Amino acid sequence: MVDAALRLFAQKGYAGTSIRAIAREVGLSESVLYAHFPSKQAIFDAAVSGLGPQRLMAGRDGLDPELADRDPAEYLRALVTSVLDAWDSPNGRLFISLMVRDGLVHEMDLGGTIARSMEEAGGLFEHWIETGRIPAGLGRPADLAWALFGPVGQARVLWLHADADPESRRAARERCMRHTELFIRAVFREPPEPKDVVDDDRSGH
Repeated sequence: MVDAALRLFAQKGYAGTSIRAIAREVGLSESVLYAHFPSKQAIFDAAVSGLGPQRLMAGRDGLDPELADRDPAEYLRALVTSVLDAWDSPNGRLFISLMVRDGLVHEMDLGGTIARSMEEAGGLFEHWIETGRIPAGLGRPADLAWALFGPVGQARVLWLHADADPESRRAARERCMRHTELFIRAVFREPPEPKDVVDDDRSGH
């Protein structure tokens, strides 16, 4: 039900989507729909729940927490991949298209949600600073989180929306992972060799 509502919101905007249209889309009467949700706003809130920037740290849910200490670089790769998987899902792409189409960034306080997500993500970097994995004085933990996730969020808006073609989405994900590798090499002490780097030395030596 909420997936169908999200599709309508993304296609027609919040103002252009009626309860009647949602009921018709899901094959229910308006009275039955109201039995589940008291208002269109309630349907909207349910449809976009979990699709915003708060997904950053929700991406940790399926990760091995011990990996953060054992191999911080691999942990960040896995975290960014998890976030991209969620944002590149059909509903994730519909969400960002809806935000841009309807100009809902300020109404939904996405700026505040992003800032809170960066502070939460900063906890990871604070831990790595305290354990000597990241040099002290390199930056505030939340600023390090911004440095990693800011470009990933920008890629979402530009290339992971509902109208993006598969090639653009693939290229965006690759760009995000290259950025993650650069971040790892720049921030961590004695970082490991970057993954998926092809030796292009054709000199024969």
